[in-house]
Amino acid sequence: MRLPVALFGLFALSAPATAQVPSTSGQTFEVASIHRNKDVEEQRTAILQRDPNAPIPPGRAQTLPGGNFVGRGMTVRELIRDAYGYRNRPAADVVGGPKWIDSERYDVRAKATVEFPSSTVLGLPSAGEAALRALLAERMQLRVRTESRRQRMYELVMARDDRRIGSGLVPAKGGCRNMYAREAITPLTVQAPTADGAPPARPCMLGISIAGVAAENFTMEDWARFLAAFPQINANVVDRTGLPGSYDIKITNPAAGDPGASTLLPAVEPALEAQLGLKLRPVEGAVEVLVIESVERPTDN
Repeated sequence: MRLPVALFGLFALSAPATAQVPSTSGQTFEVASIHRNKDVEEQRTAILQRDPNAPIPPGRAQTLPGGNFVGRGMTVRELIRDAYGYRNRPAADVVGGPKWIDSERYDVRAKATVEFPSSTVLGLPSAGEAALRALLAERMQLRVRTESRRQRMYELVMARDDRRIGSGLVPAKGGCRNMYAREAITPLTVQAPTADGAPPARPCMLGISIAGVAAENFTMEDWARFLAAFPQINANVVDRTGLPGSYDIKITNPAAGDPGASTLLPAVEPALEAQLGLKLRPVEGAVEVLVIESVERPTDN
């Protein structure tokens, strides 16, 4: 399983290394359409006009049965993130590009001659990524490269010298499938029984709102990956807690009922220490980022 965080030494970095990223490994779509979706643009603009800090989930592409591919109301940067395996990495790990790739939204529908595996919360299957890379290169003249850059990042560590955990961190009861266990992205997908005939475990709960964050059956490595993509952090996080096993995690937002408070999400760093007994320790390290060299608006279908 590919980890969404790629680190190349925390404290040492030689001259920046760059590499051109191939657009495709041979897999392409047989037919594809790309149309701008101004309705979704207007809907999201209206939400942010009412509340500039409103948490809006990013667009996600899916591979579906029959070799089908769908991405609805996605920005070009979101499509690029999905095409190159950066779906769950911090937004800061994909850099460059004109402003319109973050404001204009597009519907993408395509079909391949192969049967894709199901996409997951971690991203598209490798064949789906390759086909999307080829499509973006052909229709948007996309060129990217990878580059190792020294960036701000965090280590997730214990907040107390006695290593006591907070009340919001409870050893998991189990019995559910973690979001990072490559579950199908469609939550209603029916899972087959296990080999011994037992019913499959339910998907683990994950709730994110103004009131707080609740997650079931997370290892500390999972939690570090989750925190990295959190809007208030937006940097790679590495688990250094040494805590084994999985946990049910709950953070509550004490300012949720305050009309004058930011409604982005709970203030994560204070809550980590006060409610979980953890903290983020800032460090610098070498991170592989994806640099957008050139991109154009999609050609007509």
